[in-house]
Amino acid sequence: MRPVLALLLSCVLVSGCAEDSSDERPTATPQTSVAPVTEPAADLHVECAGDGSPTVVLIAGLNTSGDTFRDLRSRLSGTARTCFYDRAGIGDSPPLPDEAPDPSPGSAAADLRAALAAEGLEPPYVVLGWSYGGLVAQAWATEFPEDLAGVVLEDPSVREQFTAAALADPSIDWAEGGRSVDRDALVDELARIDLGDLPVVVLSQDARGGWVAPWYRSHDRLARVSTDGVHAVGLGSGHAMHEDVPRLVAAAVEAVWSAASAGTGLPACRTVFRGERVRCRV
Repeated sequence: MRPVLALLLSCVLVSGCAEDSSDERPTATPQTSVAPVTEPAADLHVECAGDGSPTVVLIAGLNTSGDTFRDLRSRLSGTARTCFYDRAGIGDSPPLPDEAPDPSPGSAAADLRAALAAEGLEPPYVVLGWSYGGLVAQAWATEFPEDLAGVVLEDPSVREQFTAAALADPSIDWAEGGRSVDRDALVDELARIDLGDLPVVVLSQDARGGWVAPWYRSHDRLARVSTDGVHAVGLGSGHAMHEDVPRLVAAAVEAVWSAASAGTGLPACRTVFRGERVRCRV
């Protein structure tokens, strides 16, 4: 199994996960008011620390609790209010109802948006998406761009894993919270991404293998969907970059947050990561 794509299978090193549209309503008794199954979930477990706006939102990988970001949140909470959360059926969040459609990045983005609103956390946000969480961040940026002030993608999963043979790996179980990810919806949701001039930093792990060139090219593409994008490879890091090179990941978030707060562009890649071991690509 290829290194990164194999790691995507586990909940720690996973490529990294959420709702399809339907007009049907579940059966209810006459005395009960039941919301449509398409209504986003607002009862997801959310934890925040720190102060300062815009709020930073950390989105974990496939079938992985947001608790993976506890140390990173501690690093960032001195700069801004920083939150992580659990998607449906993971950690402390309840599962999707049986009648709900299978999850997709787009439905996960809608669920997260509703959960933040329920917590009284208003946009805009700076979001970090790790692995499959990178797909959720991409879907959010596509569907609700007005919500975002900046984006960091930490070794993110990419649409090409579902459309290009070079990155496809049939051994990966694309499922979380006891449900399969809706791959068709995923491909449709991520068919076109335009981040305008939002500050965007894409981070890639330091890897070897035949799949690496298309992996890095796909990350180059993500950095270029904004006119203010940077792409860097974190030397010596694996897929879970927030664990392997936490200072570098924190530097990426802080650079995006600072640019968003000041309404300025990102510095050049080498300036963003001054003192860190990186290879800048974009």
